[in-house]
Amino acid sequence: MDALYVFRHSRFNDIEIRYSLRSIARYMPWVRKVWIFGDRPAFLTDDTSIVEHVPQRYVARIGDFQTPVTNFFHMLFLASLIPELDFEFLWFCDDFILIDDSSQDMARKSRCLGDLGQTQNRGSGLWKESLWRTSELLQRLQYPVYNFETHVPTYFTRKRIFEAWCDFKDFTTQDRWFGMLGPTAILNHALKHDRFALTNIHDEGTRLGFWGQSPAYDEVVRAAPGKLFLNFDDEGYGEGIRRFLAERFPAKSVYERTDVDDQAWKHSGKANGGQSPWYPAVIIPNRDAFGEFLNQQGLDGEGVEVGVGRGGFTATILGKWHGKRLHGVDPWSEMTEDGKYVDIANVPQTQHEQNYQETLRRLHPFGDRCAIHRQTSRQAAAGFRDRSLDFVYLDARHYREALLEDLELWAPKIRHGGILAGHDYLDGTLPSGRFEVKTTVDQWAAARRLAVCCSGENVWRSWFIQMP
Repeated sequence: MDALYVFRHSRFNDIEIRYSLRSIARYMPWVRKVWIFGDRPAFLTDDTSIVEHVPQRYVARIGDFQTPVTNFFHMLFLASLIPELDFEFLWFCDDFILIDDSSQDMARKSRCLGDLGQTQNRGSGLWKESLWRTSELLQRLQYPVYNFETHVPTYFTRKRIFEAWCDFKDFTTQDRWFGMLGPTAILNHALKHDRFALTNIHDEGTRLGFWGQSPAYDEVVRAAPGKLFLNFDDEGYGEGIRRFLAERFPAKSVYERTDVDDQAWKHSGKANGGQSPWYPAVIIPNRDAFGEFLNQQGLDGEGVEVGVGRGGFTATILGKWHGKRLHGVDPWSEMTEDGKYVDIANVPQTQHEQNYQETLRRLHPFGDRCAIHRQTSRQAAAGFRDRSLDFVYLDARHYREALLEDLELWAPKIRHGGILAGHDYLDGTLPSGRFEVKTTVDQWAAARRLAVCCSGENVWRSWFIQMP
């Protein structure tokens, strides 16, 4: 039996999935192979005999599925089509943690939260509304209406998902919240046709959950004995759970690379008021791995780098990326009239001319795969159609107003599932210039409900946003 994660990078530096994988290695050693469908954790081992990353685009190309896929029914269906996935598997999210031994027979139990037809309190919020829409539709179609949204590892077979998709696909949607909820729809469909035994997880008493509020460490320790599963949301993931997990799973598992430093992610839960700024999920060790990351995401069309300088990073991308063409944008012009542009890159015009010639020489071997645009960012952006680019990497002016202008200019040019990224993900006045990148990017992304990830350098990090 396999384990399958439907995964997107988390706001806590992907700590949750790291502990979840360690819990599989410890408490489910019989798992044949782990699959991670979606984003790729930076720490993941390259040993594909035990764990393998599958980007959404690999499977989504079978039909009219926009990436990133956000609806769980769609994600479960697409993930079930991974050719080498075992016929039966356990579905995991990154915050599903095992805290005791589980046999295959225990893992095959079909756990639910009760009969929705007997539930009076409907609750509120997008998730609850989606659950009740699913329940009402199942009732209208004369299916059972049990709640299978248990937030614990869930047993599926590829057949169950395939047959539910065939009957329910017209009631699904690419929106995350509308249409039918995947686990509840699929397993009620299977229940009608297979009549398997149900286990009420409340009666079983095997789940320990913390939602909406962070528990104290002692509270977690007292409640853990006798439980199989631990689950929590972002608000619940505080110091108490972090300490509990660090003590329960202190060592790397077989699913992790041995050459990745643990220190950055161990302290990534620190709030902004601490001694160092809080950084989001690290998805690549450094920006030199950006080209390989694009390959893994299936982004092999055209991209843009704004702020080329001497062409060093442009050449690094082209040397590793399998894409069609990279457009380098830079005016190579001294900006004496812009008083806010305080940067070591704002050199005299004679130096700009030397940098331009060096760029042409450096990038000449790449031929037609590289196009140079000696233009300002605004001038160049006007030459690209909306949704035409796989990625844009911003490394020009780093103060707030200029970066906001670049974000607004280039974000519409990126297709669904493409990457908007940039360099120097930090704030402050340094010997090399004035930087307001981190705060600007974080606020811009938060206003649009977009997740920011980053690379793992000590200082000069890059930031990444996958565009919806």
